Amino acid sequence: MSEIKISWWEPTDRERQWLRRYTSSADHKCEATRSYCNAKVELGEADILYTDSGYISGDRDNRKPPESDPRWPKACDACGRSFGDEDPHQLFGKQIYICQATGGRSTLDKAPVGACWDAWWISERRKEGPTGSGYMVGPDHRSLVVKLPGNHDWHIDSRASNCTKPDDSDHFCWVRTGRPEDGTLHVGKDGNTCSAGAGSIAVPGFHGFLHHGVLRSC
Repeated sequence: MSEIKISWWEPTDRERQWLRRYTSSADHKCEATRSYCNAKVELGEADILYTDSGYISGDRDNRKPPESDPRWPKACDACGRSFGDEDPHQLFGKQIYICQATGGRSTLDKAPVGACWDAWWISERRKEGPTGSGYMVGPDHRSLVVKLPGNHDWHIDSRASNCTKPDDSDHFCWVRTGRPEDGTLHVGKDGNTCSAGAGSIAVPGFHGFLHHGVLRSC
């Protein structure tokens, strides 16, 4: 049985950036992935730009280098197909998170197993509204996610796939107490819940519980 201590991660005002080329899957299917052709070259870090409403701006066109810049990817990373002039040139960014306890820095897709964060893009819009699995917001009006083995994200406050109360938005399929910041986060079935499981989480390659700040496999 493996045990992993939960760590708390918070967003920064910095992002990691890439030069990205891709071809829409509607125009061409990648022979390797059967999806779209895609390639990225990492640039480094930069300050995040925000919209007037406080959300991260996806418009980076005025900051990307000219299309003549030799750093732009020339071909798909998966199949090697060359990009054409009509394929987009995108400056792609992902927000960087930090774990104050360890000093670790990472984008969420690369966060370590046991990392926990608030999906603020969900919770920020629902600070004053109802809570429950139907709203993807927990009792503290946060929307907590935990990184599981295999790079799977467990959205604790979401609805379980085997929920037995699909028409009830106010209950919690996973009932959480405590706080990830101080190592007391606990997930079980003690509260307003449904009959789905016993509070565990199962994803390909992992089945376990989050009890008292520790992720344990069954």
